[in-house]
Amino acid sequence: MLEGLRYGIFSNNSKHVSNDRLALVGLGVSSISVYSSWEKAVIDLQTNAIDVALVDEELHDANGSECLKRLKRTLSRSLPVIMVTTDQRKDSVLTAISGGCGGYVLRPYSMETMKRHLYAAYMSATPDEIEQELLSASWDLVANGSFDEAITGFEEIVEELVEAQKNPADEYFEKGLNYLSQEKYGKAIISFNKAIALNEMYAEAYKGMADAYKGKGDMENYQEYLTKAADIYAIQDNLDSVKELFIEILQNEPEAVNPFNRLGVKLRKEGDYSGAIRAYHQACTFTPNDANLYYNMARAYTYAKDYESALNYTELSLRLDSSLEPARALHMQIMKIIEKEQSKVDSLISEPKDKKVVIDNGE
Repeated sequence: MLEGLRYGIFSNNSKHVSNDRLALVGLGVSSISVYSSWEKAVIDLQTNAIDVALVDEELHDANGSECLKRLKRTLSRSLPVIMVTTDQRKDSVLTAISGGCGGYVLRPYSMETMKRHLYAAYMSATPDEIEQELLSASWDLVANGSFDEAITGFEEIVEELVEAQKNPADEYFEKGLNYLSQEKYGKAIISFNKAIALNEMYAEAYKGMADAYKGKGDMENYQEYLTKAADIYAIQDNLDSVKELFIEILQNEPEAVNPFNRLGVKLRKEGDYSGAIRAYHQACTFTPNDANLYYNMARAYTYAKDYESALNYTELSLRLDSSLEPARALHMQIMKIIEKEQSKVDSLISEPKDKKVVIDNGE
């Protein structure tokens, strides 16, 4: 499988290029392109596609991290990019993960090490083989004008997304964050790439459904499924932002006891209440008896206007620390909000449905 892929080596170091080329040839690879500068690469890549990139520490006009980000932005977010470097610093690894790398290989490396990283990067960036074939076949049906059959195929791909209460990609993303906090970087990279690959697949399936409905002349469904595709890409952008924030926390506070709590605070301040709530729930696995954490959760739920959940978490916070005055004040505030809303409901219920109308006859 690996030998049939097209590879790009990005480096201005002739010795490193020679070593990487020998390693790929040793794995049976025949399609290898070398780029010593980003300027040269960006022109050539418009017509000469690659399936996997190996990125060194430096090019003539960009460093490795910059090259990684440009590849993801210019070609595809799901392109497997392996960083091949002598840099062992933790910050460098985290920066590469933040940029979306598919693997981090330290020089000098063995053939087996390179093969293992290439395989893991490619597989984690590729959806399930059966679903990939179904996706490709469905697009062929659109091209052939078999729109109803194409829609059925695309629907099979997004079926688990529609039926599940949670996007499977989100589960991989949360696993990635957990692995990062435990410094299990290899597993974190694979999890993040899986999340990206799944979201890319779902978005492409919705785009395919949109095109099929457009072919049928059904512009209402065309617009609906085009919007669903756009929504998933927007969610993916949000997840990338969360990942970058989380890595920023780890880089600035490497000894942080519970980085998920810090992440929740950041997201809440930015107005992403659902993201903050998700982060706080992750934080609970690290510090389940932290009264301040549950107070923070209550605040996020309050901003999200889920007052019942907010009330539950203020009560849990106060059970753990009855002297936590901010939690007590928030509890009283929420109680007033709930009572006010209940009184509105009660007044609507008690109000007569049929009011008597008095007609003035002028008598």
